[in-house]
Amino acid sequence: MSVHGLKSDLDTLHTSYRPFVESNESDEDEAPPNFSTGALGFMDDFTNPSSNTGGGDRRQTNVQVNDGDTPFGQAPGVMIHQVHEAGKSRWSHIDDLDSFFSKVYEYHQKHGFTVMMLQELLELIQFIFMIFFTVFMSECIDYPLLFHNKPLDNKGDKIHIADVIKMKSMSEMAFLTKCFIFVSVAFWFTRAIVVVYHVFQFWDIKCFYNTALKISDQDLDSVTWCDVQKRLLSAQSEHMMCIHKEELTELDVHHRILRFNNYLVAMVNKSLLPLRFNLPLLGDYVFLSTGLKFNLELILFKSPWAPFNQWHLRDEYKRVAKRKELADSLQNRILILGCINLILMPVILLWQILYSFFNYAEIIKREPGSLGVRKWGLYGRYYLRHLNELDHELSARLSRAYKPASYYMDIFVSPLATVIAKNIAFMCGSVLAVLILLTVWDEDVLNVEHVLTIITVLGAVVAGARVFIPDENLVFCPEKTLTQVISHIHYFPEDWKGSAHTYKVMTEMGLLFPYTAVFLLDELLSPVITPIILVWHLRFKSQEIVDFFRNFTVDVVGVGDVCSFAQMDVRRHGNPGWQADDTSLQEAPLAKTNHYTQAEDGKTEMSLIHFTIANPGWKPSLDSEKYLTGLRHCAEKDTQQLSVLEEASVSNNPMYESINALSQMGGSYREMARRVLDGVHHVPSPPPHSAPSPPQTQSTSQVLRDDLEGGSHRPSAGPSQALRGVPEHCLLLPGVGLSSSSTASITESRLFSPSLMQSGLPPPPSQSLLYSGLPPPPSFHTELPGLEYAAADMSLSALYLHNIQHRNAMKRPSIGTASRYNFQNEQAHGTEREPLIRDLNS
Repeated sequence: MSVHGLKSDLDTLHTSYRPFVESNESDEDEAPPNFSTGALGFMDDFTNPSSNTGGGDRRQTNVQVNDGDTPFGQAPGVMIHQVHEAGKSRWSHIDDLDSFFSKVYEYHQKHGFTVMMLQELLELIQFIFMIFFTVFMSECIDYPLLFHNKPLDNKGDKIHIADVIKMKSMSEMAFLTKCFIFVSVAFWFTRAIVVVYHVFQFWDIKCFYNTALKISDQDLDSVTWCDVQKRLLSAQSEHMMCIHKEELTELDVHHRILRFNNYLVAMVNKSLLPLRFNLPLLGDYVFLSTGLKFNLELILFKSPWAPFNQWHLRDEYKRVAKRKELADSLQNRILILGCINLILMPVILLWQILYSFFNYAEIIKREPGSLGVRKWGLYGRYYLRHLNELDHELSARLSRAYKPASYYMDIFVSPLATVIAKNIAFMCGSVLAVLILLTVWDEDVLNVEHVLTIITVLGAVVAGARVFIPDENLVFCPEKTLTQVISHIHYFPEDWKGSAHTYKVMTEMGLLFPYTAVFLLDELLSPVITPIILVWHLRFKSQEIVDFFRNFTVDVVGVGDVCSFAQMDVRRHGNPGWQADDTSLQEAPLAKTNHYTQAEDGKTEMSLIHFTIANPGWKPSLDSEKYLTGLRHCAEKDTQQLSVLEEASVSNNPMYESINALSQMGGSYREMARRVLDGVHHVPSPPPHSAPSPPQTQSTSQVLRDDLEGGSHRPSAGPSQALRGVPEHCLLLPGVGLSSSSTASITESRLFSPSLMQSGLPPPPSQSLLYSGLPPPPSFHTELPGLEYAAADMSLSALYLHNIQHRNAMKRPSIGTASRYNFQNEQAHGTEREPLIRDLNS
């Protein structure tokens, strides 16, 4: 039996996401689509114990759930695996897999039980120190005596520490100090209870690592998350952590860890949350602080009245008939939470000031210029984040983009600011130099009132002014630098292309990559700004939020309700402008979307490619396989054309621009571009043109190769020599061929490549973009780092996909307009958006 291209009934059972089927029927009260797969009759084949594919003495039975006894949140026809008591382990049938998988990930990222618990214990001690030190400085210091505003009680001119310190009892302290101590102690005890709870929780995770995953505490730091995830998926067959699926996939694990993060990423991508503002005199400004993020998560996901009940969207949010009622209720709750923030604003503001002072004061004193250093803002991290991208993957990607992004922003130093800064630095530096010389000559100068203060302030002013003075050796090359940034961040507006030298692009880049001073100011003012955004902006978006949850929530078997964007379905949420324009590839899925249902800026396509590269063992859905295959064939076609294109006719070849940009990044990126070009000579050339090109004109591939090799032409090595020692499953190398002797071993042990070109379909011919399925060679972990080449693979993929989109936009301007960059779109309040299913059938 074959169901929509799947090989067997078991494949259908293990498929979490059913294939897209167009239908003309619509129902306004219909809940979000259920992706539990299969009907009752289909499940009957698996109730026979003899059909257990695991074999051996696995003590479990498969029970079919009927309509009358369906558990909450599960659809009829879902098979539940019941494990007998004799075969159960302590991790069988975990009730909250979201929390469990999240803690497994957190345990790995925070280096194990000892480090985590020591960190939490020291945070408790640090909190006590901050409260004690603050109360001591405010109540127990005689400041008039310290500043010589009153005489000493005893004779003598020297003030001792004991003379300044005046200890007080609790009853003698001010009322506000008593309130501060009471609130702080209550918070500390609450936090202490949470820490004790975490001790028991993470001790269980430690046992899970040591017993189920067979990873000792000593080996934890040497094991990557990818290896942990593989062992976690293997542990499912033994421990049956999830009873709704016999086997888990990488996407299931990511769905549970990033369930709510994916919703926030999608909301930011669709400009649903009011995070961008146009302020007088300041212009465009984005605001997303830690406090505002906490309130958003509390409203939408983690409070008792939130739309989500653990991993399920509440049933009333799935019915269009209750949208108005739910919107009014959500609006009132947002208003109440905003008022609570206003009431607690003095306490939270005081805490923010104290925390920022103790945390950053010493750093600012030592390096005042650190405030002029840029960092990726919280809004930028959500805007640039892929769907289903874990925290460590995002941090690594943005860290690689940090240096070129800083270089790019340093190019745009205002000439007016530079002139003013140079003069301020000259005058303040002159006074500072004189005071320092006088101090060296006679140290009694420091005894003069306020001299030490003047020296400190002048030093800070000089250091701050130097931030606005550009490096004299800085080269103005914005296009090249911004291309390097884009190769790592993967997302940028279409109108940035060719405009990297403009202040408009620099300003928009600055919203994602602000100064540290701006970041600290946002955090300090968060207790004041957060209630304003909640009361005067977010609550008027309640109708759109309710519609978003109803239209973009799907039920995945064994996982629960997830954001439909996180399924990375190019058919439902893709953009036609981001698909390969190759008329010979009829099997490539065409996105059935409109502006409301499609993700912006190629989020679906980029996320699919990234997830495929990061998780080589994951099997995409049928439509995703077709999309990846079509993209591979289009890249192969563009690569083949490099060997025959003339230098003057390369503007319409996306692969040329991608390879050229990759070669300018240096390191392994340049090496990858060279190997791509080395494989061009081994690609069969297309039939000759009717009018042959002039013989004196060099081909595009030769021009690029000469540039990479310093202008001297050397014969290219053969395929085996060019790829010697390179793990094929880590590369996206168009036009690279392999020797026929490798075919047998490839066919016998076929693995899914992390490359975007590896979609799980049969291996392409040897002249393909990437000969898929090579197992990693023995030298994989010693000679060439797989993560480095995977990052280069994704950079080339992102550049090529953006060039595809740009080429399609030139052909179809309306598509380019529909997918233009826009941080926030103003929507009419109180209007109903067209349901997702109706959009798909239009």
